[in-house]
Amino acid sequence: MIPMAVLPPRAPAPASRRLAAAALAVSALLLTVPAHAQPVVCHVAWAGATRSFVIEPIAHGTSPVPLLHGASVVLEVANRLPPAPGAGVTVRTFGLHDGQPYLLHQASYLPRALHRTSPHGFTGLQVVREPTRGHELSYWCEAPLRRPRADARR
Repeated sequence: MIPMAVLPPRAPAPASRRLAAAALAVSALLLTVPAHAQPVVCHVAWAGATRSFVIEPIAHGTSPVPLLHGASVVLEVANRLPPAPGAGVTVRTFGLHDGQPYLLHQASYLPRALHRTSPHGFTGLQVVREPTRGHELSYWCEAPLRRPRADARR
């Protein structure tokens, strides 16, 4: 029987290799959660009541769920993740006539505009009137510096 050679113990990886592995792990985390992937809060006044909705980011191709679906108005807000086309926040307000929606108002905000500070967030105060019944909906949206409380989520 031939004796097996005894291998010398392995030397620890050089510091540069450990640093490169750590940098790779951190960059993978940063790529999976974009810096802009934060919720926005929209404040909506309709039919004498004001409500706040937290809009979580959604992927491109995912349809937004309407925030408000009244008898004459539908409001939807999409908070899309970069770098996909249409990234940023899009707000659409539809009127309803005989149950069929028609576009009343649409606004899109680029991700870099979401951090503007003003009394009415990055959208400013928007007022939309439904023409056949004269109902009025107003909204404004903001990107809070801290994550919104769970009780404000939709």
